[in-house]
Amino acid sequence: MNRIRVAQFGLGPIGQACVKVLAQKSGVELVGGIDVDPQKIGKDVGEVCGMQKNLGLVVRGDAAALAEWQPHVVLHTTLSFLDRVEDQLAMIIRGRAHIVSSTEELFYPYQRNPEFCQRVDALAKQHGVAIVGTGVNPGFSMDILPLCLTGVCTEVKKITATRVVDASKRRLPLQKKIGAGITRKEFRERAATGTFGHIGLRESALAVMNAMSWPVDEIKESLKPMIADKRVKTPYLTVEPGQVTGIHQIMRVQSDGLERLTLKLQMHVGAQKPHDSVEIVGNPPLSMRIEGGIFGDTATIAALVNSIPKIMKAQPGLRTMLDLPVPYAFL
Repeated sequence: MNRIRVAQFGLGPIGQACVKVLAQKSGVELVGGIDVDPQKIGKDVGEVCGMQKNLGLVVRGDAAALAEWQPHVVLHTTLSFLDRVEDQLAMIIRGRAHIVSSTEELFYPYQRNPEFCQRVDALAKQHGVAIVGTGVNPGFSMDILPLCLTGVCTEVKKITATRVVDASKRRLPLQKKIGAGITRKEFRERAATGTFGHIGLRESALAVMNAMSWPVDEIKESLKPMIADKRVKTPYLTVEPGQVTGIHQIMRVQSDGLERLTLKLQMHVGAQKPHDSVEIVGNPPLSMRIEGGIFGDTATIAALVNSIPKIMKAQPGLRTMLDLPVPYAFL
């Protein structure tokens, strides 16, 4: 079988890690990397990614390089929000490449921005390519995994997914993203912007509700700070007692007057007993717990890379992980 030509768009921590994995895949030919950082443009992709050898691929600064490289698939790992990635996605689509993206809002974007969905779907169909958003959360632990478990139930009354993450083991951008080290006042100010906290929890909820054919009556969401009662040190920062260690975010979704779905996320530095769990009230009732939790950085990279062969077989247009086959490793 011919190798799949893949380009990496975005060379932050996740993009760099994707490059390292792609370089080890016998079924993949890495053809280039794109980033807007002037400190990276012009350097070898291997050097930028901290690899021990150069790859003979120079980092380019815009998507015009796609016409030269002609990748089959582009791994897109830049920003979380639809309105900030649409131009990037459009450039890739016009380059006639399929897209697997880590943009959280892209996982299930239909309610958040229907006009965006219409534009991107039409453009992708015009150019004969497919696009999907994925990752670990959203993309697996609080949506795809619970839905897979319902596959052995004859009746489902309620789903609860819980995720406790020790963010001290995660990358610096994520620690900053959850507010580690800020004050309570700063937390309230950031929360008021509507762009703080874990992005994608609503997308997970809507995907599950749609898959279960549960109409959404009401969504109640809460976002509270986790506060340090002692000093917490990570490889990147120190959180003093009384400062924020991260977030406690809960989403409850009602349908037909009943709470059908509950998503509980604790993501903070120093979290005790990290785990992922799913509880299903149904026939039969199911309970699953992954001790230690699914390590988010590695799992996100895996979700992106493992979706490469699947997106190539998908129908052109905007797709979700619900449209693709059951996820499994691409070796």
